[in-house]
Amino acid sequence: MSEKTPHRLNKPGGNYLPVIIHNGIAYVSGQLPRRGDALLCTGKVGAEVDLSMAQEAAAFCADLCLEAISHTLGGDDKIVQVLKVVGYIASAPGFTQQSQVMNGASDRLVERLGARGQHARTSVGVAELPRGAPVELDMVVAIQS
Repeated sequence: MSEKTPHRLNKPGGNYLPVIIHNGIAYVSGQLPRRGDALLCTGKVGAEVDLSMAQEAAAFCADLCLEAISHTLGGDDKIVQVLKVVGYIASAPGFTQQSQVMNGASDRLVERLGARGQHARTSVGVAELPRGAPVELDMVVAIQS
């Protein structure tokens, strides 16, 4: 899906909010590559999901994080700087390219926000993610007060 594709905000899967704002910082809850109940793809990266598809899923998650912020604030223009992105990658045994998966998200953020999209980042390989998703992203963003 293109970043130009209009999206509806996903409903949280539990008793939490998609975004919390505190002292000029937006904390975005983990986003799976999903629209409603439909995941972009499922499985472990390095087995059922190849690197290219995982990068696309990570970019999609980045779009969803920005949508959640935009929905909460009334637009992307209130984003001052993406500060931190954490990516969780459901990894097959022996898969060690988690940082390359996260390049999909990082590239998308810079593509959409320019220098405001540059950020610190952590990439973590995990055994499983909710709903069988291959990738989950959360982020911390400085916003205009």
